[in-house]
Amino acid sequence: MVFDPVLESVNVLSVLATAALVILTAKPCRASGVPYLLAIPAGFGLMTVAFAVQAFEPFLVSFSQLLGSPVEAVWLLTQAYGALFLALAYARRTRLPLVGESTSAALLTAALVTLAFLGIRLMTPTAEAAGGVAPPNGELFLRVIIVAAFVYLTYETLRNWALTQKASQGIVTIGFIFFLMEQLGFLLALWNLGSVALFLAYEGRIMGLFLLNAVLIVGIRKDDSIAVMRRLGLGAPAHDRLAKTLPT
Repeated sequence: MVFDPVLESVNVLSVLATAALVILTAKPCRASGVPYLLAIPAGFGLMTVAFAVQAFEPFLVSFSQLLGSPVEAVWLLTQAYGALFLALAYARRTRLPLVGESTSAALLTAALVTLAFLGIRLMTPTAEAAGGVAPPNGELFLRVIIVAAFVYLTYETLRNWALTQKASQGIVTIGFIFFLMEQLGFLLALWNLGSVALFLAYEGRIMGLFLLNAVLIVGIRKDDSIAVMRRLGLGAPAHDRLAKTLPT
């Protein structure tokens, strides 16, 4: 892998921005007294680790090209876990049917993702994995998982748009959409669309991180945990399964 100072700078900035999100969300989530909400700072923490590994990847690969595939797999899987932690925290908060109804279901979902990825890796010919990156099928799978997580997060914040707009002017939703743009860019890069796809990917990531940091900093008083929760879209009412089944 060739060292690119611009991409390396973006990766370092990504680490700093996600670490800031961990700090901004950890105290409000602890203050809520709801254990599963700690998955939110944990999710951002996993994304921080993923971006840090991605930043170190060129230096690790410079020692041995054989490290390329494992390192790529590690940071992609870690980023996927981070996105899943965020999505599953929202699912538990809003009591999304099936996935959001128990911690066991959430853990099972994460386990199935891991098993599916390992299965794809085992079925991928060794020759495909020797090019310094994660096998294309494995990378495609993990990026689809990340896309699904952020599509769900976008849905949850749009589902009660009046509350989201009142709490954050809809900025949290726009931030999640930028994360979708990031994954779209990386997916396009799999089809060798070059620098344009990478620009779309990194621009989406940086804008998403910038907006999430901004919405949790600007205009929030110190120790106002409720405002942080609302701005993240966590003030939305739970899904009401009974309301869906009752006749209108």
